[in-house]
Amino acid sequence: DNGVVKAVNGVTFEVPSHSIVGIVGESGCGKSVTSLSLMRLLQGPTGQIVDGSIRFKASDGVVYDIAKMPLNKMSSIRGKDITMIFQEPMTSLNPVFTIGNQLDEVSLLHNNYDKQQSKAHSIEMLKLVGIPDAEMVYGKYPHELSGGMRQRVMIAMALAAKPKLIVADEPTTALDV
Repeated sequence: DNGVVKAVNGVTFEVPSHSIVGIVGESGCGKSVTSLSLMRLLQGPTGQIVDGSIRFKASDGVVYDIAKMPLNKMSSIRGKDITMIFQEPMTSLNPVFTIGNQLDEVSLLHNNYDKQQSKAHSIEMLKLVGIPDAEMVYGKYPHELSGGMRQRVMIAMALAAKPKLIVADEPTTALDV
């Protein structure tokens, strides 16, 4: 934007096991950028981590510095140990695959379930996030659901891999009261 460099500086926080940490701030202060940094999803060259560390103890017991981790290693942690609930579900759900297909993929990749176990787990996740008629929703496409239902699906997907850390960028924005 007109040559002005925008940066998020000096962010420090800790998330102890089994805890919830909320980051609050005005619009544009860097909450979403911080979330994307934790997931290593910043788009370079303008979006980058230039200094500091992000320490994370993965399910293998090793403490990694996510900020310096090679992207191929990060992809094995992202989705399994760390998941994210994005603000806008329509940009995260694939319109050509059913909800069940997309949820099943999480369990097939990260939980080592077979197809039958994945389907049962996916339907259970849909029920867990308060989706009525979960079996029917399992076979629907994203465009067939309301915004609130799509957001619940995103929450179910984030929970499905049983991650150690869930990063949520305004996860209740699209939910109904």
